Amino acid sequence: MPEILEVLPDPVSLIESMRAIGYTPETALADLIDNSISAGASAVSIEYDAAGDPFVALLDNGHGMDAAALTSAMRHGSRNPTDARSAQDLGRFGLGLKTASLSQCRRLSVVSRQDGQVHARCWDLDVVQHENRWVVVVPSAKELKKLPLYAELAALDSGTLVVWQSLDRLMAGAARPAEEMTVRMANLHEHLSFVFHRYTRREGTSAAVDIRVNGVKLKPLDPFLKDNSFTQPLEGQEIRVEGQKISVQPYVLPHMSHLSPDEAETAGGREGLRSRQGFYVYRNRRLVIWGTWFRLVPKEEFYKLTRVQVDIPNTLDHLWALDIKKSVAYPPDVIRDRLRDLIPHFSGSSRNTITYPGRRQKQKAEFVPLWDRIEPSRGRFRYQLNPDHPAIRHLADSLNAATQNALQQVLDLAAAALPLESIYSDMCGDGRGAAHSAEYAETAALAARMMEVTGLGLDTVLSLDPVARFPQYHEQIRKELA
Repeated sequence: MPEILEVLPDPVSLIESMRAIGYTPETALADLIDNSISAGASAVSIEYDAAGDPFVALLDNGHGMDAAALTSAMRHGSRNPTDARSAQDLGRFGLGLKTASLSQCRRLSVVSRQDGQVHARCWDLDVVQHENRWVVVVPSAKELKKLPLYAELAALDSGTLVVWQSLDRLMAGAARPAEEMTVRMANLHEHLSFVFHRYTRREGTSAAVDIRVNGVKLKPLDPFLKDNSFTQPLEGQEIRVEGQKISVQPYVLPHMSHLSPDEAETAGGREGLRSRQGFYVYRNRRLVIWGTWFRLVPKEEFYKLTRVQVDIPNTLDHLWALDIKKSVAYPPDVIRDRLRDLIPHFSGSSRNTITYPGRRQKQKAEFVPLWDRIEPSRGRFRYQLNPDHPAIRHLADSLNAATQNALQQVLDLAAAALPLESIYSDMCGDGRGAAHSAEYAETAALAARMMEVTGLGLDTVLSLDPVARFPQYHEQIRKELA
């Protein structure tokens, strides 16, 4: 047997190095919420303030920990990532509580209540530096009562309180702490609403988790806009790997013309629709990574409304190369190949939604487009006005043969001069264009003119292109033009 030497890491150097692992305040707090959900919490409250001594605190009503469990939880690498765990467990490496918290602060206190007993442990990096050992502090009862939200914890049957103090990283260089805290936490509410959107609403037999930030309840930010009637759920698939099931559910989002301002912000935000297309990977319903095709296909304009929900169990963590922050996951070849095969099945629906924004995936037989797409040969195409559209047909029938011929010449001229490149550029943009009020006014005026010119009834006009492209205005138009 070879000679072996035990090489213990220097506590001060290693902890300081791990503080630079790359957490932001919002990703660090998301890691803490993972622990709360794994502990069976139905309510999680986050409070932060820098008016006095700056702090960030998280309180949950989970099952809590006894003294031994709490001490173990404060140990770096408290769990082996290869160990079997509960199907609902959102943890992985046994590092999140410590690395996430200490990336923002120098003093981390964890207080837990279970069976009427309260236990507390504290990582104080100043003490670690002084002792040069892996030691935690056991706070006194007097110190605990000074912690933010401690009184709220004491009122619970069970739960856990996490408090960050000495916020050297979070508040680094802050001349005005209160203002700086507001700036640093600006993305917190939106990030948590996005990452935990499936937890903040009831799903199947799982009850909703009440998550609040400074008293404001999180509302789910669903990237698939499932509540919008124009969202198209496509046929889902299941991938079996090592006896485990991976669920794949594609969606095609509505065209921008069918989105409210809030939905448009949720769908694209500041980054735009194009950057958010792709796979959305959920680990036990918690969003891990989003807006990527895993380099299977490039991000294209005709895919920008396509999003694919991928649900993976925590039993396949070893295949997905999940990182400590749970912000990166990459599928192995066996899964990536199956995902690649699925992409052509929804590409056509995405293209049609962008090309024909007013039409649903399945069209009624009576829908008559104003424009026809003509393919004279493979790879070539052009658009021409449809002479069978009721508005054009009604006008043509009122003309004599010579004038009908002149009308056809004008229609052909309009088709030949159609600025396809400019239209493509405008349609690929993510701007909402006209405000809803202006868009409605234009649609209502167009419907009125079509009724006047063609003599057709309102119901017929509402079914004709282009008025049919805006069903969200039909009820209001009926009231105005009836």
